[in-house]
Amino acid sequence: MKKILVISNSQDCHVVKMVDVLKKLAWPFFIVNLDRFPLDYRLTQEFSHEIVSTVLFDLSNGESIDFNDVGVVWNRKPAPFSFSNREAMSAEQNLFATQETEHALFSALYLLECHWFNHPKYLRAALWKGEQLKRAQRLGFMIPDTIISNDPTQIRRFYKDHNKVVYKVLSDPFLGFNEWEEEDTAEVKSVPTTEVSAEMLEDSDSLNVIPNQFQEYIEKAFELRVIIIGDNVYCARIDSQSHPDTKIDCRNFNVDIPYSNFKLPAEIENKCLRLTTSYQLMYSAIDLIVTPQNEYVFLENNPCGQYLFVENRVLELSLTNFLAKELIRSCKELEAKKREITS
Repeated sequence: MKKILVISNSQDCHVVKMVDVLKKLAWPFFIVNLDRFPLDYRLTQEFSHEIVSTVLFDLSNGESIDFNDVGVVWNRKPAPFSFSNREAMSAEQNLFATQETEHALFSALYLLECHWFNHPKYLRAALWKGEQLKRAQRLGFMIPDTIISNDPTQIRRFYKDHNKVVYKVLSDPFLGFNEWEEEDTAEVKSVPTTEVSAEMLEDSDSLNVIPNQFQEYIEKAFELRVIIIGDNVYCARIDSQSHPDTKIDCRNFNVDIPYSNFKLPAEIENKCLRLTTSYQLMYSAIDLIVTPQNEYVFLENNPCGQYLFVENRVLELSLTNFLAKELIRSCKELEAKKREITS
């Protein structure tokens, strides 16, 4: 029986839920918490003319995994590495240790001949927001007018050309790597999508520090979170306009707004699938706006996007179970292929 290799961090609520599901399904798994690696793990790779061997041992629970036994990797979430003598390290030593650790770990992972959700090289290629917009437009999606710039003159010109403009981060809006699914109890530091005023754009020094993303504000009837798992499409409707605190950014989890299961039009569902498969992803989370005129507007693609906040609010969307079954199906498929080769 092939195992599921989970790569994440010790704060990931998705993994906690997945562990419960996999235990109920009696399917073997092994977790690599990157924020405890290599501190709590022992990695051994050996190469010779006869063998290529990788074994990973978890000091915290005494479990180990031979990479020959991996059927699928759930590449869930990154995190900074942890070293036993990190406090005594200089900045240069820490950088060197990080680079060496990353090289060793990913040299081992890239040797795996198995299924991935998602492979690092495809995941990274799918992250870039500007490229996403161009690709989505090419696939027939409507997109918001957007500028990414650290030129104050161009930013102000864009602002004047539109009735309403918002600022959005290009990378992860959540500071640090801690998850945010326990939103009712946890205090989360994040950079929300923010409506821009003319006064905000007066300080040229702040605008030219880094390139920032600004978009025309699209009027919303409601928003959609589309979850792609393999060839399956799941969608949640988010009625963000029902409360003033979520009109601009629906990720204010201190506010209780309606979520519901939503059936996408076939044309939009097909575009979402084509976008995901164009990156060779097996999992993705896509954000869309539906306007009062019933137009579907693409916002962004999240190849490591969260889904528990949807699952916790829409009972029909048991996404952890759906994903677990797809991971297990991938393991069984790999086992079947190897039996065919050896028979």
